[in-house]
Amino acid sequence: MALAMVGEALISASVEILTKRIASREFRDFFSSRKLNISVLDELMKLLALNAVLNDAEEKQITDLAVKEWLEELKDAVLDAEDLLDEINTDALRCEVEDETKTSTTKVRSMFSSSFKNFYKRMNSKLEAISGRLEHFVRQKDILGLQSVTRSLL
Repeated sequence: MALAMVGEALISASVEILTKRIASREFRDFFSSRKLNISVLDELMKLLALNAVLNDAEEKQITDLAVKEWLEELKDAVLDAEDLLDEINTDALRCEVEDETKTSTTKVRSMFSSSFKNFYKRMNSKLEAISGRLEHFVRQKDILGLQSVTRSLL
């Protein structure tokens, strides 16, 4: 039981960090400026719906193998989303550093280079895949009967 609570707390903390990052103005501005699909980013906000049922899932996983598997798969998806957003964030930081050292002509040329286009195309594909995975978890939470509950302190 204690180990399950730690696992749920880790997922919950990760989801909270991801949603704050997704909602940040800097991250959204970077998305828009780099032609990343902002609507897919909005889809990632589905994490909020999943976070609301984690307490219920944590309690039910003890007796329900399907819920336990759902939580384990959700943890993997959340970690994959973190990795992807870290990769995008790293690129944003790299771009900031490069922007400080380049002339305006070089900046424009580098933004349209094929390597950047391929990178952003790949990121959009990965974002769409993660969004699809999260949609799957949102549908499954309803099938599993998971509901938003608050943890009792007693």
